[in-house]
Amino acid sequence: MNKRIGFIDIAKGIGILLVVLAHNDLEAYAPFLHKVIYSFHMPLFFFLSGMFFRPETPFWQLIRKRFDSLLKPYFFTLFFIYFAEIFFGKTMGFSTALLRIEKSFYANGFTIDWVAMWFLPALFTMNLVAFVFYRFLSTAPAWARWLALTAMLIIGLLTLSAFMPFTLPVFGKTLTLNGLPWSIDLALVAGFFFILGREANATLPEKFYASPWVLLATAALALTLLILSPATIDLNTRLWESPLINTIEALAGIVFVLALSSQMERAPAWLGNFFRYMGRISIILLIFHNPVQSYLTPKFDAMFGVHPLNALLAYPFAILVPVIIAEVFIRPNPLLAKIYGVKSK
Repeated sequence: MNKRIGFIDIAKGIGILLVVLAHNDLEAYAPFLHKVIYSFHMPLFFFLSGMFFRPETPFWQLIRKRFDSLLKPYFFTLFFIYFAEIFFGKTMGFSTALLRIEKSFYANGFTIDWVAMWFLPALFTMNLVAFVFYRFLSTAPAWARWLALTAMLIIGLLTLSAFMPFTLPVFGKTLTLNGLPWSIDLALVAGFFFILGREANATLPEKFYASPWVLLATAALALTLLILSPATIDLNTRLWESPLINTIEALAGIVFVLALSSQMERAPAWLGNFFRYMGRISIILLIFHNPVQSYLTPKFDAMFGVHPLNALLAYPFAILVPVIIAEVFIRPNPLLAKIYGVKSK
C-alpha cells in the first residue's frame, strides 16, 4: 500500500506542476504544450482523487472528511485574503470584500478571484456524486456500473454548455450567471473521471502502469490525436469540443502520467521524492501559485520589456513561494497544517 500511495503522489506532483505551467500564460509562447496539458490535467486530478474513494463510508462521515480536506482550505484562504486586504491593503473596501466573500459561496471558477481554487468545491461535489452512484450501483454487476458510467459521460458532454451562460429572474431583474454553483453542471463529466478512478484502481493491476509499452502507447496515441485534431477542452469554461477525440486524449493522458509515475519509482530516489513532495503539498501549490505568477509577470515586463517569455521567469517562483509558505508558515503551525491537510513539523 505504501508503494501505491507513493506512486500516486508522484502522479499528483507531475499533475500540479503541469497545472502551474498551464496557468503561466503558456498559450502565448507555447500553444501546443498548452493544448497538451489542457487535454488531460483536470480529468487527471478528478481521476486521482477518485482512486481511493470508499463507497462504504457513511454519508455524514464523508461530508465531514471532505469538508475538512477541501472546504476548510478553500474558505479559510478566501476569507483570509479578503480580510487582510480590508485591514492592510489600500485597493479594496469593506463592502467590496463582503461582496467577493458572498460570491465565493457560489464556488465556481467564474466567481472566485483566485480562479484555480474552483477545483476544491468541485471535488467536494464529485464526492457526493460518487456517493449517490455507489448507493444505487454498489451491488450491481460490473457491466451495469460501466454502462452507467458511459451514460454519465455521454449525457454530461451533450449538456456541458447548457448553463454557459444562463439567466435567473431576481427581484424583477435578470441575473446572468456562468455555470451552476459548486460546479454541479460538471457533475456528470467530472464525476465520470472521479468514479472511473475508483473503478480502475479496483480492477487494474498495478503492473499495468509499470509496463513501458503502456507509457509509449499512450504517449503516441495522445500526441497523434493532439497533432491531427484542433479540438480542445477546458472543464472550468465547460469546453469539450470533440466528445470522442477529447475523451480519448484525456484518458490517454491520465494513463500516461500514471505510467510515467510508475517508471519514476525506479529512477534516482531524489527525483521520485521531489515529485512525491510536490504531490503531498499539491493543494498549497494549487491555491497559491496563481497570485504569484499574476504578480511577478508584470514586474518582469517592466524590468525586461513586455515579452511572452517573461511569464516563464515567474514559473519557478510560482513553485518556490508556495513551498516556502508550506514549510515556513503552514507546517510549523499545527492548526494551519490541519486546515491545509499537510503533516505538521
